[in-house]
Amino acid sequence: MKKTKRIWACTTGLALLGATVFLGGCGPKRGQLAASAAASAAAEQGKGQDAVMHDDIKLNFDEAQSSCEDLLKDNVSDYPLSKYIDTVVDENNKTVMLIWPLDNAATEEDGVRYANELIRAFNDACAEQDFSIAASSEESYGGLYQKYAVNIQVFRETDILKPDKYLVSMTIPAGSNQAVVPFSQYDGVNEVILTDGSVKVPGGKYTGDRTGLYSGE
Repeated sequence: MKKTKRIWACTTGLALLGATVFLGGCGPKRGQLAASAAASAAAEQGKGQDAVMHDDIKLNFDEAQSSCEDLLKDNVSDYPLSKYIDTVVDENNKTVMLIWPLDNAATEEDGVRYANELIRAFNDACAEQDFSIAASSEESYGGLYQKYAVNIQVFRETDILKPDKYLVSMTIPAGSNQAVVPFSQYDGVNEVILTDGSVKVPGGKYTGDRTGLYSGE
C-alpha cells in the first residue's frame, strides 16, 4: 500500500499548505458531518432517479475526500478538535484507509465519535458519484463498505509516529459493519503507514503471536 498523501508530507517535514481543516465535537454515532454528507448524497440521487446504474462506474476517491473536506468547512464549529483528514484507497486489496489527526486534547471517546463520522461521510460522498451505493444510517456505515474494508485511524497529532498510542486504529472487514472501538480495546492487528513504510500494530486487547509486529518500546 502506498504512503498516505498528507501523513507522508507531515512526517517528512513538508508543509501541509491548505490541508488543515479546523473542526470539533460530534454526535454519538452520526453527527453533523455524516448527516450533511447523507443529505447531499440523497439530493444528488434524487436528481438522477432515472439514470441507469452500471457496475463499471469508477469512483473518484480524491473527489470524495474533497467533498468531505468541504462538508467539514461548512460545519467548522462542530469539529474543533480536527486538524485535517486524509484518505488512501488500495484497489488491489479493496481497502479504504481513512486518517483523521486531532488536537492533542482529544480523548479515546472523541476518537471513536470522529471515526464513526468520517467512515459514514466518506461513504456518502462516494454515493454522490454512484447512486447504487446505499447511504449510511445509524445502523450501517453504508454500501461502499459492502465491497471495501475500511482501515480507520484517528490519533492526536503529536502521536503521528506513535501508532501504539492511536485513539482508534482498526480495519473493519467488508460487509461486517463491525463497531468502532478504542485502540486500547481492539483485539486485532492493524496496518499503519509510517515514514519508513508500513507496520503492523497490535491492539490493546490483542493476545496472539507478536512476532514481526510493531512495538513502541
